[in-house]
Amino acid sequence: MVGKEVPAAFVSFKSHYGAAVALQLQQRNNPTEWVTEPAPEPQDVYWTFFSASFIKRWIFMVVVAVACIVITVLFLIPVVIVQGLANLDQLETFFPFLSGILSITFISQVITGYLPSLILQQFLSFVPPIMIVLSSMQGHIAFSQIEKSACFKLLWFTIWNIFFANVLSGTALYQVNVFLEPKKIPSVLAAAVPAQASFFIAYVVTSGWTSTSSELCRLVPLICGFIKRKCSGKAGDDFEVPSIPYHGEIPRIAFFGLLGVTYFFLAPLILPFLLVYYCLGYIVYRNQLLNVYAPKFETGGTFWPIVHNSTIFSLILMHIIAIGIFGLKKLPLASSLCVPLPVLTLIFNYYCRRRFLPIFKAYSAECLIKKDTDDQNDPSMPEFLDSLVTAYRDPALMPIYHSGRSNTLNSPLLLATEV
Repeated sequence: MVGKEVPAAFVSFKSHYGAAVALQLQQRNNPTEWVTEPAPEPQDVYWTFFSASFIKRWIFMVVVAVACIVITVLFLIPVVIVQGLANLDQLETFFPFLSGILSITFISQVITGYLPSLILQQFLSFVPPIMIVLSSMQGHIAFSQIEKSACFKLLWFTIWNIFFANVLSGTALYQVNVFLEPKKIPSVLAAAVPAQASFFIAYVVTSGWTSTSSELCRLVPLICGFIKRKCSGKAGDDFEVPSIPYHGEIPRIAFFGLLGVTYFFLAPLILPFLLVYYCLGYIVYRNQLLNVYAPKFETGGTFWPIVHNSTIFSLILMHIIAIGIFGLKKLPLASSLCVPLPVLTLIFNYYCRRRFLPIFKAYSAECLIKKDTDDQNDPSMPEFLDSLVTAYRDPALMPIYHSGRSNTLNSPLLLATEV
């Protein structure tokens, strides 16, 4: 509103070190009254929650957390349906009239092999947009923060609903009391995970290979862009170049890494399918990053801790399954030798968090002082500091620029010479 003071502002400093010191200091006795955080890039600012109070952000964060839990629980319904298709015995029990059709070899192979993963992939395609909407309501002030939050939510949503829900609901070991007895978890996973190997191989083909191939064509964005241009009457140059959807691609890549780590000694047949996916993904996304996508913000490697945590989780899960496998095969020595592995993995993770994680959160004082010293000898710094005054401006206050191209749809009815 015009004339109303906004309880938030961007503050610029003449040195990087001074900005870092101001960021770390507590400005008021009540830390919720004056919250300081690093400013994102001008094009990365999400203005909706720019002036939101601490209490408002906290309330929205709680609401989003509850919504994520509800969505995760509701998604168990299609998972149960998919597992019903994957198990012909359960399908014939609930639908006896299908027994004649299911006796046909070709139909039974299609239903149990390809159809379950295809249906699950169709349900899963609605989740990334929902996670982006929820993350945008969480109180973040930058699009990069929204992408990172959505990436984290979607990754653990995928691990729980695609891996654990399918593994446990595909057998008779889906009772909740299993998790109340931690000693039985290795044996439960050892019995349930190998039984779903064929399902996950089909899932790699339907989700991995198909999504990578469709990414190269980008048929859906092409159709949406064509309809948008026809409906708006704007020229093609008026539309933004797309940016890579980190929240949709990173969880898929990390999840396939989890499948490779957990199944490489249970069902090695999955490894060639994963190898083809990663090779195809390297070729396709290298082309997309060079020729199609344009970054809207600099990630600065902030997505790597999510991948690292997913890898550590995959290793620990693999160790637990190995302990259960050797226990079921009555090999106590092999099972005992695997016990130190998750402990060593957690020690390595602790070292990485202490050694490398602070680098992803903030710059060191050594780097900032060195950068300030270099900036003192840079003749363009005064001009850069002057540009900070107008760098952060609400898009609603920015002037509107129209395309110079014109056609019969948007050209004026009378030219200037005719008036």
